[in-house]
Amino acid sequence: MVIVVGALSFSACGASVPSPPATVGDDYPDGGIPVNVTWPSDWLEGFVGESEAAGGPIVGLRLEYVDDRWVWRIRSLDPGRDVLGESITEPDRGREALVDASTRVLVATHHVTLTDAELAAVEVSAYDAAQLSGEIYPNPRLVELELQMVDGEPTWRITTYDTETHVQSVISVSAL
Repeated sequence: MVIVVGALSFSACGASVPSPPATVGDDYPDGGIPVNVTWPSDWLEGFVGESEAAGGPIVGLRLEYVDDRWVWRIRSLDPGRDVLGESITEPDRGREALVDASTRVLVATHHVTLTDAELAAVEVSAYDAAQLSGEIYPNPRLVELELQMVDGEPTWRITTYDTETHVQSVISVSAL
Protein backbone atom coordinates (compact mmCIF):
# COMPACT_ATOMS: atom_id res chain seq x y z
CA MET A 1 0.00 0.00 0.00
CA VAL A 2 2.75 2.48 0.85
CA ILE A 3 4.44 1.80 -2.47
CA VAL A 4 1.23 2.55 -4.36
CA VAL A 5 0.64 5.80 -2.48
CA GLY A 6 4.25 6.84 -3.08
CA ALA A 7 3.91 6.04 -6.76
CA LEU A 8 0.70 8.08 -7.02
CA SER A 9 2.28 11.06 -5.29
CA PHE A 10 5.31 10.85 -7.53
CA SER A 11 3.21 10.63 -10.67
CA ALA A 12 1.24 13.73 -9.64
CA CYS A 13 4.40 15.66 -8.87
CA GLY A 14 6.17 14.33 -11.94
CA ALA A 15 3.33 15.03 -14.39
CA SER A 16 3.94 18.02 -16.59
CA VAL A 17 2.05 21.21 -15.93
CA PRO A 18 1.15 22.88 -19.23
CA SER A 19 1.37 26.64 -19.58
CA PRO A 20 -1.90 28.44 -18.95
CA PRO A 21 -3.85 29.87 -21.88
CA ALA A 22 -3.18 33.53 -22.67
CA THR A 23 -6.44 34.63 -21.06
CA VAL A 24 -8.91 32.97 -18.76
CA GLY A 25 -11.63 31.17 -20.67
CA ASP A 26 -9.66 30.74 -23.91
CA ASP A 27 -9.81 26.98 -23.48
CA TYR A 28 -13.44 26.58 -22.39
CA PRO A 29 -15.58 24.25 -24.50
CA ASP A 30 -18.77 25.62 -26.10
CA GLY A 31 -20.98 23.93 -23.49
CA GLY A 32 -19.69 26.17 -20.70
CA ILE A 33 -18.76 25.14 -17.17
CA PRO A 34 -20.49 21.99 -15.87
CA VAL A 35 -22.31 22.10 -12.53
CA ASN A 36 -19.93 19.57 -10.92
CA VAL A 37 -17.05 22.08 -11.02
CA THR A 38 -16.53 23.25 -7.44
CA TRP A 39 -17.11 26.84 -6.36
CA PRO A 40 -13.94 28.43 -4.85
CA SER A 41 -15.90 30.30 -2.19
CA ASP A 42 -16.98 26.87 -0.88
CA TRP A 43 -13.51 25.30 -0.52
CA LEU A 44 -10.74 27.91 -0.45
CA GLU A 45 -10.86 28.61 3.28
CA GLY A 46 -9.43 25.28 4.49
CA PHE A 47 -7.68 24.16 1.31
CA VAL A 48 -4.10 25.09 2.30
CA GLY A 49 -4.13 22.87 5.37
CA GLU A 50 -6.03 20.04 3.68
CA SER A 51 -4.25 19.57 0.34
CA GLU A 52 -0.70 18.94 -0.75
CA ALA A 53 -1.44 21.08 -3.82
CA ALA A 54 -0.76 24.30 -1.89
CA GLY A 55 2.56 24.85 -0.15
CA GLY A 56 1.35 27.91 1.69
CA PRO A 57 -1.10 30.78 1.24
CA ILE A 58 -2.83 30.77 -2.14
CA VAL A 59 -1.79 33.70 -4.35
CA GLY A 60 -3.58 32.78 -7.58
CA LEU A 61 -6.37 30.61 -8.91
CA ARG A 62 -7.71 29.93 -12.41
CA LEU A 63 -10.27 27.53 -13.86
CA GLU A 64 -8.97 25.82 -17.02
CA TYR A 65 -9.97 23.03 -19.37
CA VAL A 66 -6.87 20.85 -19.93
CA ASP A 67 -6.77 17.52 -21.76
CA ASP A 68 -10.57 17.12 -21.71
CA ARG A 69 -10.67 17.80 -17.96
CA TRP A 70 -11.68 20.79 -15.84
CA VAL A 71 -8.91 21.78 -13.42
CA TRP A 72 -8.12 24.57 -11.01
CA ARG A 73 -4.62 26.02 -11.51
CA ILE A 74 -3.57 27.06 -8.03
CA ARG A 75 -0.50 29.18 -7.27
CA SER A 76 0.76 29.33 -3.68
CA LEU A 77 3.71 30.42 -1.62
CA ASP A 78 6.19 27.60 -1.09
CA PRO A 79 9.65 28.67 0.08
CA GLY A 80 10.65 25.02 0.39
CA ARG A 81 12.04 22.89 3.17
CA ASP A 82 15.23 20.90 3.54
CA VAL A 83 15.29 17.27 4.72
CA LEU A 84 15.04 18.42 8.36
CA GLY A 85 11.98 20.53 7.63
CA GLU A 86 13.84 23.82 7.98
CA SER A 87 12.92 26.66 5.63
CA ILE A 88 15.38 27.15 2.79
CA THR A 89 16.38 30.48 1.32
CA GLU A 90 14.22 30.73 -1.78
CA PRO A 91 11.85 33.53 -0.82
CA ASP A 92 10.42 33.87 -4.35
CA ARG A 93 9.69 30.17 -4.77
CA GLY A 94 6.09 29.15 -5.24
CA ARG A 95 4.10 26.09 -6.16
CA GLU A 96 1.74 25.81 -9.07
CA ALA A 97 -0.65 22.88 -9.05
CA LEU A 98 -3.43 21.56 -11.19
CA VAL A 99 -6.24 19.96 -9.21
CA ASP A 100 -9.34 18.25 -10.56
CA ALA A 101 -12.09 20.89 -10.52
CA SER A 102 -14.72 18.47 -9.23
CA THR A 103 -12.84 16.43 -6.65
CA ARG A 104 -9.89 18.78 -5.88
CA VAL A 105 -7.54 15.80 -6.23
CA LEU A 106 -3.99 16.79 -7.18
CA VAL A 107 -3.29 16.20 -10.89
CA ALA A 108 0.18 17.76 -11.25
CA THR A 109 2.46 20.24 -9.50
CA HIS A 110 5.73 22.06 -10.05
CA HIS A 111 7.69 24.94 -8.56
CA VAL A 112 7.54 28.44 -10.02
CA THR A 113 9.05 31.84 -9.36
CA LEU A 114 6.37 34.12 -7.98
CA THR A 115 5.73 37.70 -9.09
CA ASP A 116 6.27 40.72 -6.85
CA ALA A 117 2.49 40.98 -6.37
CA GLU A 118 2.26 37.32 -5.33
CA LEU A 119 5.09 37.84 -2.82
CA ALA A 120 3.64 41.01 -1.29
CA ALA A 121 2.21 40.91 2.21
CA VAL A 122 -1.57 40.92 1.82
CA GLU A 123 -4.41 41.34 4.27
CA VAL A 124 -7.13 40.11 1.89
CA SER A 125 -6.59 36.38 1.36
CA ALA A 126 -7.66 34.40 -1.70
CA TYR A 127 -10.64 33.16 0.33
CA ASP A 128 -11.56 36.74 1.25
CA ALA A 129 -11.25 37.78 -2.41
CA ALA A 130 -13.49 34.86 -3.43
CA GLN A 131 -16.09 36.05 -0.92
CA LEU A 132 -15.89 39.57 -2.41
CA SER A 133 -16.23 38.26 -5.98
CA GLY A 134 -20.02 38.14 -5.89
CA GLU A 135 -19.97 34.43 -6.73
CA ILE A 136 -23.38 32.96 -5.95
CA TYR A 137 -25.28 30.01 -7.37
CA PRO A 138 -26.12 29.85 -10.24
CA ASN A 139 -24.45 33.06 -11.44
CA PRO A 140 -21.81 34.40 -11.60
CA ARG A 141 -19.04 31.81 -11.27
CA LEU A 142 -15.59 32.81 -10.02
CA VAL A 143 -13.05 31.62 -12.61
CA GLU A 144 -9.87 33.52 -11.71
CA LEU A 145 -8.11 35.29 -8.87
CA GLU A 146 -4.82 36.92 -9.77
CA LEU A 147 -2.63 39.15 -7.63
CA GLN A 148 -1.27 42.10 -9.60
CA MET A 149 0.54 45.29 -8.66
CA VAL A 150 -1.61 48.35 -9.35
CA ASP A 151 0.04 51.69 -8.52
CA GLY A 152 2.53 49.85 -6.31
CA GLU A 153 -0.19 48.08 -4.31
CA PRO A 154 -1.05 44.36 -4.44
CA THR A 155 -4.52 44.04 -5.93
CA TRP A 156 -6.72 41.04 -6.63
CA ARG A 157 -7.97 40.87 -10.20
CA ILE A 158 -11.20 38.87 -9.92
CA THR A 159 -12.77 37.35 -13.03
CA THR A 160 -16.28 35.93 -12.96
CA TYR A 161 -18.18 34.07 -15.67
CA ASP A 162 -21.89 34.28 -16.40
CA THR A 163 -22.97 30.69 -17.09
CA GLU A 164 -26.01 31.81 -19.09
CA THR A 165 -24.41 34.39 -21.40
CA HIS A 166 -20.80 33.11 -21.24
CA VAL A 167 -19.66 36.70 -20.59
CA GLN A 168 -16.76 37.42 -18.24
CA SER A 169 -16.56 40.35 -15.86
CA VAL A 170 -13.46 41.66 -14.13
CA ILE A 171 -13.23 43.68 -10.92
CA SER A 172 -10.23 44.74 -8.86
CA VAL A 173 -10.02 44.63 -5.08
CA SER A 174 -7.14 45.93 -2.99
CA ALA A 175 -5.29 43.12 -1.21
CA LEU A 176 -4.43 45.49 1.66
